[in-house]
Amino acid sequence: MNLMLILQAVAQLPTTTPVTSEKTETMFDIVLKGGWILAPIGFLLLLAVYVIIVRSFELHKSSKTKNLVDKIAPMLKEGNIDKAITVCESSNMPIGEVLTCGLKNLGNPVSDIKDSMEAEARQQVDDMSRGMNYLAIISSVAPMFGFLGTIFGVIKIFYSISLTDNISIGGISGGLYQKMISSAAGLLVGIIAFSAYHILNGRIDRIISSMERQSNQFLNLLRNK
Repeated sequence: MNLMLILQAVAQLPTTTPVTSEKTETMFDIVLKGGWILAPIGFLLLLAVYVIIVRSFELHKSSKTKNLVDKIAPMLKEGNIDKAITVCESSNMPIGEVLTCGLKNLGNPVSDIKDSMEAEARQQVDDMSRGMNYLAIISSVAPMFGFLGTIFGVIKIFYSISLTDNISIGGISGGLYQKMISSAAGLLVGIIAFSAYHILNGRIDRIISSMERQSNQFLNLLRNK
């Protein structure tokens, strides 16, 4: 009888569920723990994004699929050089500038026209490649900055251990994961810059191939004239 009363009393007791509180951090909070080294890495990221946007926009304009030689060939046969020059100048394409240079040198030997067009083509390639060296530098330097931040963090951790003479796995891993953030950030920026550098260079190479093809077509047109 007493046992039954005890069991009933226990059954009527309020049940409580242990509450475990875990401190969660957002990704932004974790990134902020990367340290001061994230400032130069962030600057490199902004610079890379700026170069990528500007170069992509310029190369998009320069890579329009137009064969200007086919367009100006009838004008050359008619002797309408001024109209051909106007068409090339209004194309807003590197090949347009190269052909304009050739048209303005008509009357000179074909070899001289070719030399002037090659000089203009080199100038156009330099213009298209402006800022690309920054992407190459960022792709190498950004990971180094990240690794440097991690090294500084490790030095700080071991210095703290030497002062307190207390080795704690939690303390080491907690501080180390924060410092690894700089390495991850540097690698991410480096990957972005490296990928963009090669993608944009591929587009430049295709434009150069088109310029060479149309330039040769133009010179052959002059030789057969």
